[in-house]
Amino acid sequence: MTYFIDIFSVETYEAFSKTSKTIAGFHPKRKAWITKIKPGDKILCYLKGLSCWVGMLEVVGPMTEVTPGNEVISGYSLEFAVTPLVWLDKGTLIPIKRPEVWAALSFTKDITPGAGGWNAVLRSSGVRLLEEDGKAVEVLMQEQLQKLVPDEITNEAWSQHQSFKITTSQGETVAVQIPELDSEPSTEAAFAHTCSTTIGEVPTVRTSHKMQALLAEIGVAMGFQVWIPKADKDAVSSEMSNPELLVTLPYTQFSEPALKTVEQIDVLWLQKKTIVRAFEVEHTTAVYSGILRMADLLALQPNFHTKLHIVAPDERRKKVFQELMRPAFSIFPQGPLSKLCTYLPYEGVQELAENPNLEYLKPEVLDKFEELAEEQE
Repeated sequence: MTYFIDIFSVETYEAFSKTSKTIAGFHPKRKAWITKIKPGDKILCYLKGLSCWVGMLEVVGPMTEVTPGNEVISGYSLEFAVTPLVWLDKGTLIPIKRPEVWAALSFTKDITPGAGGWNAVLRSSGVRLLEEDGKAVEVLMQEQLQKLVPDEITNEAWSQHQSFKITTSQGETVAVQIPELDSEPSTEAAFAHTCSTTIGEVPTVRTSHKMQALLAEIGVAMGFQVWIPKADKDAVSSEMSNPELLVTLPYTQFSEPALKTVEQIDVLWLQKKTIVRAFEVEHTTAVYSGILRMADLLALQPNFHTKLHIVAPDERRKKVFQELMRPAFSIFPQGPLSKLCTYLPYEGVQELAENPNLEYLKPEVLDKFEELAEEQE
Protein backbone atom coordinates (compact mmCIF):
# COMPACT_ATOMS: atom_id res chain seq x y z
CA MET A 1 0.00 0.00 0.00
CA THR A 2 1.27 3.49 -0.90
CA TYR A 3 0.46 6.50 1.27
CA PHE A 4 0.78 10.19 0.40
CA ILE A 5 0.39 13.33 2.49
CA ASP A 6 -2.10 16.13 1.83
CA ILE A 7 -1.49 19.23 3.94
CA PHE A 8 -4.53 21.28 4.97
CA SER A 9 -4.81 24.72 6.54
CA VAL A 10 -7.73 25.52 8.84
CA GLU A 11 -9.32 27.31 5.89
CA THR A 12 -9.00 24.44 3.42
CA TYR A 13 -10.02 21.88 6.07
CA GLU A 14 -13.23 23.81 6.71
CA ALA A 15 -13.88 24.23 2.98
CA PHE A 16 -13.25 20.55 2.17
CA SER A 17 -15.43 19.46 5.10
CA LYS A 18 -18.39 21.17 3.41
CA THR A 19 -17.96 19.21 0.17
CA SER A 20 -18.91 15.61 -0.66
CA LYS A 21 -15.20 14.78 -0.14
CA THR A 22 -15.07 12.91 -3.45
CA ILE A 23 -12.55 15.26 -5.10
CA ALA A 24 -9.13 15.95 -3.58
CA GLY A 25 -7.39 19.03 -4.94
CA PHE A 26 -3.71 19.96 -5.01
CA HIS A 27 -1.96 23.22 -5.88
CA PRO A 28 -0.37 23.37 -9.36
CA LYS A 29 3.04 23.92 -7.75
CA ARG A 30 2.90 20.35 -6.41
CA LYS A 31 2.38 18.78 -9.84
CA ALA A 32 5.81 17.12 -10.01
CA TRP A 33 5.12 15.41 -6.71
CA ILE A 34 1.54 14.26 -7.15
CA THR A 35 1.97 12.73 -10.61
CA LYS A 36 3.18 9.66 -8.68
CA ILE A 37 -0.24 9.22 -7.07
CA LYS A 38 -2.27 6.41 -8.66
CA PRO A 39 -5.72 4.82 -8.15
CA GLY A 40 -5.62 2.58 -5.09
CA ASP A 41 -3.21 4.81 -3.18
CA LYS A 42 -4.30 6.41 0.07
CA ILE A 43 -4.03 10.08 0.96
CA LEU A 44 -3.51 10.92 4.64
CA CYS A 45 -4.76 14.40 5.48
CA TYR A 46 -2.85 16.52 7.98
CA LEU A 47 -3.85 19.88 9.47
CA LYS A 48 -0.84 22.18 9.75
CA GLY A 49 -0.56 24.69 12.55
CA LEU A 50 -2.75 22.60 14.85
CA SER A 51 -0.68 19.47 14.03
CA CYS A 52 -3.50 16.96 13.67
CA TRP A 53 -4.44 14.04 11.43
CA VAL A 54 -7.90 14.76 10.07
CA GLY A 55 -8.77 12.16 7.44
CA MET A 56 -7.92 9.44 4.93
CA LEU A 57 -8.97 9.31 1.28
CA GLU A 58 -8.60 6.49 -1.23
CA VAL A 59 -7.74 7.51 -4.80
CA VAL A 60 -10.20 6.04 -7.34
CA GLY A 61 -9.26 7.95 -10.51
CA PRO A 62 -6.32 9.59 -12.32
CA MET A 63 -5.23 13.19 -11.89
CA THR A 64 -7.16 15.77 -13.91
CA GLU A 65 -6.32 19.44 -14.37
CA VAL A 66 -9.30 21.77 -14.27
CA THR A 67 -9.44 25.37 -15.44
CA PRO A 68 -9.24 28.10 -12.79
CA GLY A 69 -12.66 28.91 -11.40
CA ASN A 70 -13.92 25.34 -11.76
CA GLU A 71 -11.99 23.83 -8.85
CA VAL A 72 -13.80 22.23 -5.94
CA ILE A 73 -11.49 24.22 -3.65
CA SER A 74 -10.37 27.52 -5.20
CA GLY A 75 -6.73 27.52 -6.28
CA TYR A 76 -6.30 23.72 -6.10
CA SER A 77 -6.74 22.82 -9.76
CA LEU A 78 -5.03 19.41 -9.84
CA GLU A 79 -7.78 17.02 -8.79
CA PHE A 80 -8.21 13.33 -8.02
CA ALA A 81 -11.46 11.42 -7.65
CA VAL A 82 -11.39 9.91 -4.15
CA THR A 83 -13.48 7.94 -1.70
CA PRO A 84 -13.45 9.32 1.86
CA LEU A 85 -12.50 6.45 4.19
CA VAL A 86 -12.18 8.64 7.28
CA TRP A 87 -13.00 12.29 7.82
CA LEU A 88 -12.90 13.62 11.37
CA ASP A 89 -15.04 16.53 12.50
CA LYS A 90 -13.66 19.50 14.40
CA GLY A 91 -13.31 18.48 18.03
CA THR A 92 -12.38 14.87 17.24
CA LEU A 93 -9.12 15.32 15.34
CA ILE A 94 -5.99 13.32 16.18
CA PRO A 95 -3.17 15.53 17.53
CA ILE A 96 0.19 14.15 16.44
CA LYS A 97 1.63 15.04 19.85
CA ARG A 98 -0.79 12.75 21.64
CA PRO A 99 1.56 10.19 23.30
CA GLU A 100 0.27 7.09 21.52
CA VAL A 101 0.40 8.88 18.15
CA TRP A 102 3.87 10.29 18.73
CA ALA A 103 5.20 6.86 19.73
CA ALA A 104 3.70 5.15 16.65
CA LEU A 105 5.54 7.13 13.96
CA SER A 106 9.14 6.57 12.84
CA PHE A 107 9.86 10.29 12.45
CA THR A 108 8.64 11.28 15.93
CA LYS A 109 9.09 8.33 18.30
CA ASP A 110 12.81 8.93 18.93
CA ILE A 111 12.45 12.71 19.32
CA THR A 112 11.76 14.36 22.65
CA PRO A 113 8.34 16.07 22.56
CA GLY A 114 8.89 19.79 22.18
CA ALA A 115 12.08 19.41 20.14
CA GLY A 116 12.13 20.53 16.51
CA GLY A 117 12.99 18.87 13.23
CA TRP A 118 10.40 16.09 13.32
CA ASN A 119 7.91 17.60 10.85
CA ALA A 120 10.01 17.70 7.66
CA VAL A 121 7.72 15.17 5.94
CA LEU A 122 4.63 17.16 6.95
CA ARG A 123 5.42 20.49 5.33
CA SER A 124 4.22 19.93 1.76
CA SER A 125 1.45 18.00 0.02
CA GLY A 126 2.34 15.10 -2.23
CA VAL A 127 5.14 13.70 -0.08
CA ARG A 128 5.15 9.90 0.08
CA LEU A 129 4.98 8.51 3.60
CA LEU A 130 6.75 5.33 4.65
CA GLU A 131 4.37 2.41 4.49
CA GLU A 132 4.87 1.58 8.16
CA ASP A 133 3.95 5.12 9.12
CA GLY A 134 0.96 5.17 6.76
CA LYS A 135 -0.37 1.95 8.25
CA ALA A 136 0.13 3.31 11.76
CA VAL A 137 -1.87 6.46 10.97
CA GLU A 138 -4.59 4.38 9.30
CA VAL A 139 -4.92 2.23 12.43
CA LEU A 140 -5.08 5.32 14.65
CA MET A 141 -7.84 6.78 12.50
CA GLN A 142 -9.87 3.57 12.55
CA GLU A 143 -9.53 3.46 16.34
CA GLN A 144 -10.63 7.09 16.56
CA LEU A 145 -13.77 6.26 14.59
CA GLN A 146 -14.62 3.54 17.10
CA LYS A 147 -14.19 5.86 20.07
CA LEU A 148 -14.18 9.57 19.33
CA VAL A 149 -11.62 10.99 21.74
CA PRO A 150 -11.88 14.82 22.03
CA ASP A 151 -8.88 16.63 20.57
CA GLU A 152 -9.05 19.37 23.26
CA ILE A 153 -8.25 22.11 20.73
CA THR A 154 -9.73 25.37 22.02
CA ASN A 155 -11.68 27.80 19.88
CA GLU A 156 -8.95 30.36 20.58
CA ALA A 157 -6.27 28.04 19.18
CA TRP A 158 -8.46 27.31 16.16
CA SER A 159 -9.03 31.00 15.47
CA GLN A 160 -5.33 31.74 15.83
CA HIS A 161 -4.60 29.58 12.78
CA GLN A 162 -7.59 30.73 10.73
CA SER A 163 -6.93 32.77 7.62
CA PHE A 164 -9.22 35.01 5.58
CA LYS A 165 -9.36 35.92 1.91
CA ILE A 166 -9.09 39.57 0.91
CA THR A 167 -8.80 41.31 -2.45
CA THR A 168 -5.92 43.75 -2.89
CA SER A 169 -6.11 47.07 -4.74
CA GLN A 170 -4.57 45.24 -7.71
CA GLY A 171 -7.47 42.77 -7.72
CA GLU A 172 -5.41 39.85 -6.40
CA THR A 173 -6.99 37.52 -3.83
CA VAL A 174 -4.65 36.71 -0.96
CA ALA A 175 -4.94 34.92 2.38
CA VAL A 176 -4.29 36.86 5.57
CA GLN A 177 -4.27 35.99 9.25
CA ILE A 178 -5.25 38.17 12.19
CA PRO A 179 -3.02 37.40 15.18
CA GLU A 180 -4.67 37.01 18.55
CA LEU A 181 -3.94 39.43 21.37
CA ASP A 182 -0.66 38.65 23.09
CA SER A 183 -0.44 38.32 26.82
CA GLU A 184 2.08 41.07 27.41
CA PRO A 185 4.18 41.08 30.58
CA SER A 186 4.07 44.33 32.51
CA THR A 187 7.17 46.51 32.68
CA GLU A 188 8.33 49.10 35.17
CA ALA A 189 7.71 52.55 33.69
CA ALA A 190 7.92 56.14 34.84
CA PHE A 191 4.13 56.49 34.78
CA ALA A 192 3.01 53.90 37.28
CA HIS A 193 0.82 53.23 40.13
CA THR A 194 1.75 49.90 41.66
CA CYS A 195 0.02 47.20 39.59
CA SER A 196 -2.22 44.99 41.69
CA THR A 197 -1.79 41.24 41.43
CA THR A 198 -4.50 40.09 43.75
CA ILE A 199 -5.36 36.41 43.60
CA GLY A 200 -9.06 35.63 43.46
CA GLU A 201 -11.89 37.58 41.90
CA VAL A 202 -9.84 40.73 41.27
CA PRO A 203 -7.86 40.40 38.02
CA THR A 204 -4.22 41.35 37.60
CA VAL A 205 -4.05 45.01 36.57
CA ARG A 206 -1.14 46.32 34.53
CA THR A 207 -0.22 49.92 33.86
CA SER A 208 -1.61 49.52 30.35
CA HIS A 209 -4.98 48.51 31.85
CA LYS A 210 -4.95 51.66 33.98
CA MET A 211 -4.41 53.75 30.84
CA GLN A 212 -7.25 51.93 29.08
CA ALA A 213 -9.46 52.71 32.06
CA LEU A 214 -8.55 56.41 31.94
CA LEU A 215 -9.32 56.57 28.23
CA ALA A 216 -12.61 54.77 28.84
CA GLU A 217 -13.57 57.16 31.65
CA ILE A 218 -12.75 60.15 29.43
CA GLY A 219 -14.84 58.76 26.58
CA VAL A 220 -17.82 58.00 28.82
CA ALA A 221 -17.65 61.46 30.40
CA MET A 222 -17.68 63.04 26.91
CA GLY A 223 -20.82 61.09 26.01
CA PHE A 224 -19.35 58.27 23.92
CA GLN A 225 -19.95 54.57 24.17
CA VAL A 226 -16.71 52.72 24.90
CA TRP A 227 -15.42 49.32 23.77
CA ILE A 228 -12.69 47.39 25.58
CA PRO A 229 -11.46 43.99 24.25
CA LYS A 230 -12.86 40.98 26.07
CA ALA A 231 -9.40 39.88 27.20
CA ASP A 232 -8.87 43.19 29.04
CA LYS A 233 -12.40 44.02 30.13
CA ASP A 234 -12.29 42.57 33.66
CA ALA A 235 -8.97 44.23 34.53
CA VAL A 236 -10.03 47.57 33.02
CA SER A 237 -13.47 47.45 34.67
CA SER A 238 -11.85 47.02 38.07
CA GLU A 239 -10.21 50.43 37.57
CA MET A 240 -13.38 52.26 36.47
CA SER A 241 -16.05 54.00 38.51
CA ASN A 242 -18.76 53.09 35.96
CA PRO A 243 -17.67 49.81 34.31
CA GLU A 244 -21.28 48.94 33.45
CA LEU A 245 -21.15 51.63 30.76
CA LEU A 246 -18.75 49.58 28.63
CA VAL A 247 -20.54 48.24 25.57
CA THR A 248 -20.44 45.37 23.12
CA LEU A 249 -19.23 46.15 19.62
CA PRO A 250 -22.28 46.98 17.44
CA TYR A 251 -20.65 46.28 14.07
CA THR A 252 -21.75 44.33 11.03
CA GLN A 253 -20.41 46.46 8.16
CA PHE A 254 -16.81 45.31 8.52
CA SER A 255 -15.47 42.26 6.75
CA GLU A 256 -14.76 39.33 9.08
CA PRO A 257 -10.96 39.85 9.21
CA ALA A 258 -11.42 43.61 9.73
CA LEU A 259 -13.94 43.02 12.52
CA LYS A 260 -11.57 40.60 14.19
CA THR A 261 -8.89 43.31 14.10
CA VAL A 262 -11.23 46.01 15.42
CA GLU A 263 -12.25 43.79 18.34
CA GLN A 264 -8.65 43.67 19.52
CA ILE A 265 -8.01 47.44 19.58
CA ASP A 266 -7.41 48.59 23.16
CA VAL A 267 -10.04 51.35 23.38
CA LEU A 268 -12.73 52.54 20.95
CA TRP A 269 -14.94 55.57 21.37
CA LEU A 270 -18.26 54.99 19.59
CA GLN A 271 -21.16 57.19 18.59
CA LYS A 272 -24.22 55.89 16.75
CA LYS A 273 -22.36 52.73 15.68
CA THR A 274 -19.51 54.82 14.30
CA ILE A 275 -15.94 54.65 15.61
CA VAL A 276 -15.00 58.20 16.58
CA ARG A 277 -11.51 57.48 17.94
CA ALA A 278 -9.34 54.37 18.28
CA PHE A 279 -6.53 54.01 20.84
CA GLU A 280 -3.72 51.50 21.27
CA VAL A 281 -1.78 51.56 24.53
CA GLU A 282 1.87 50.60 24.00
CA HIS A 283 3.53 49.99 27.34
CA THR A 284 6.17 47.43 26.35
CA THR A 285 9.58 48.11 24.85
CA ALA A 286 8.80 46.82 21.35
CA VAL A 287 5.71 49.02 20.70
CA TYR A 288 4.80 46.79 17.75
CA SER A 289 1.49 45.09 18.47
CA GLY A 290 -0.85 48.09 18.56
CA ILE A 291 0.77 49.80 15.58
CA LEU A 292 0.47 46.60 13.57
CA ARG A 293 -3.23 46.33 14.45
CA MET A 294 -3.78 49.90 13.26
CA ALA A 295 -1.92 49.09 10.03
CA ASP A 296 -3.93 45.88 9.55
CA LEU A 297 -7.19 47.79 9.92
CA LEU A 298 -6.20 50.40 7.34
CA ALA A 299 -5.10 47.68 4.92
CA LEU A 300 -8.32 45.71 5.35
CA GLN A 301 -10.68 48.73 5.21
CA PRO A 302 -9.46 51.23 2.54
CA ASN A 303 -12.40 53.53 3.35
CA PHE A 304 -11.67 53.63 7.07
CA HIS A 305 -10.83 57.22 8.10
CA THR A 306 -11.25 57.27 11.90
CA LYS A 307 -8.53 59.10 13.86
CA LEU A 308 -6.03 56.72 15.42
CA HIS A 309 -3.82 57.21 18.46
CA ILE A 310 -0.88 55.36 19.99
CA VAL A 311 -0.75 56.01 23.74
CA ALA A 312 2.64 55.42 25.35
CA PRO A 313 4.97 56.75 28.08
CA ASP A 314 7.46 59.45 27.18
CA GLU A 315 10.40 57.03 27.05
CA ARG A 316 8.63 55.15 24.25
CA ARG A 317 7.89 58.34 22.26
CA LYS A 318 10.84 58.14 19.85
CA LYS A 319 10.25 54.44 19.25
CA VAL A 320 6.59 55.08 18.39
CA PHE A 321 7.56 57.64 15.74
CA GLN A 322 10.19 55.31 14.28
CA GLU A 323 7.64 52.53 13.89
CA LEU A 324 4.93 54.81 12.46
CA MET A 325 7.36 55.96 9.76
CA ARG A 326 8.36 52.51 8.52
CA PRO A 327 8.27 52.36 4.69
CA ALA A 328 5.81 49.44 4.84
CA PHE A 329 3.28 51.74 6.57
CA SER A 330 3.50 54.54 4.00
CA ILE A 331 1.46 53.03 1.15
CA PHE A 332 -2.12 52.78 2.45
CA PRO A 333 -4.88 54.19 0.20
CA GLN A 334 -5.78 56.62 3.00
CA GLY A 335 -2.19 57.92 3.21
CA PRO A 336 0.87 57.07 5.32
CA LEU A 337 0.27 55.77 8.82
CA SER A 338 2.52 58.52 10.19
CA LYS A 339 -0.14 61.07 9.14
CA LEU A 340 -3.16 59.02 10.13
CA CYS A 341 -2.03 57.94 13.59
CA THR A 342 -0.77 60.28 16.32
CA TYR A 343 1.17 59.80 19.55
CA LEU A 344 -0.52 60.63 22.88
CA PRO A 345 1.70 60.71 25.99
CA TYR A 346 0.52 59.10 29.21
CA GLU A 347 0.80 62.47 30.94
CA GLY A 348 -1.55 64.09 28.43
CA VAL A 349 -4.18 61.41 28.96
CA GLN A 350 -3.88 61.79 32.73
CA GLU A 351 -4.19 65.58 32.50
CA LEU A 352 -7.30 65.28 30.33
CA ALA A 353 -8.84 62.73 32.69
CA GLU A 354 -8.55 65.25 35.53
CA ASN A 355 -10.43 67.97 33.59
CA PRO A 356 -13.72 68.66 35.45
CA ASN A 357 -15.44 69.86 32.26
CA LEU A 358 -15.14 66.71 30.14
CA GLU A 359 -18.87 66.50 29.51
CA TYR A 360 -18.70 69.82 27.65
CA LEU A 361 -15.68 68.93 25.53
CA LYS A 362 -15.44 67.46 22.04
CA PRO A 363 -12.95 64.80 20.90
CA GLU A 364 -10.92 67.52 19.18
CA VAL A 365 -9.59 68.38 22.64
CA LEU A 366 -7.13 65.55 22.03
CA ASP A 367 -5.45 67.76 19.42
CA LYS A 368 -3.88 69.69 22.29
CA PHE A 369 -1.97 66.63 23.46
CA GLU A 370 -1.30 64.61 20.31
CA GLU A 371 1.93 64.69 18.29
CA LEU A 372 2.49 63.72 14.65
CA ALA A 373 5.63 61.94 13.53
CA GLU A 374 6.24 64.45 10.71
CA GLU A 375 6.34 67.29 13.26
CA GLN A 376 9.36 65.78 15.02
CA GLU A 377 12.90 66.89 14.42
